[in-house]
Amino acid sequence: MTNIYGETEILTDNQKSFIDDIPDVLPVLPLRDIVIYPYMIFPVLVGREQSIRAANYAAENTKYIFLSTQIKSSIEDPTPADIYPEGTIAKIVQILKLPNGLMKILVDGLVQGRIVGFTERTDFFEAHIEAVFPKVEIDHEMNALVRQMTQLFKDYVKISRNVPNDTIAAFDNIEEPDRKTFFMLLLMSFNQLKFKQSILQKTTLKSNTMNL
Repeated sequence: MTNIYGETEILTDNQKSFIDDIPDVLPVLPLRDIVIYPYMIFPVLVGREQSIRAANYAAENTKYIFLSTQIKSSIEDPTPADIYPEGTIAKIVQILKLPNGLMKILVDGLVQGRIVGFTERTDFFEAHIEAVFPKVEIDHEMNALVRQMTQLFKDYVKISRNVPNDTIAAFDNIEEPDRKTFFMLLLMSFNQLKFKQSILQKTTLKSNTMNL
């Protein structure tokens, strides 16, 4: 993958090597009522024929797939205009075909991405994808935001019945600020899909943290 989108810093050698392994063109899997972020390993239930073909194609080839949420989950047969351009480049870890014709895939979210344009393929959605590495701004304001975010999250964990007690220890062991943000979003109960999606539309870590 040669395309990088957004307000990014110079990529590290590891990031360059990682991106080089990802094709510029990927099958696109529209998601309903869910947003998947980088660093998330998550099971996705796939039922639509077009989506099953996209998942099968990815699994049989590079295993890379682009996950993007539908703007309106009620639409049964979405068009490109019904899919958010911002999403997550993921890798299929496991695929399980169910007796009822559905498919369950386990995906590993890798990096934020953006659809540049769809190809002319008709059997499933396929698009040119740009990788997005949000700019990390380390300054006094950012450090203060991270401290505030951390304290709010710990307070949330203490009063929540649905979050395990060892979550705080796992959270403290995360060093990357962006990974901390996605970890929080995974565990906190946000009902608004638009808010969850807005995190993938930001190109700086500071703007993501301020949103929280």
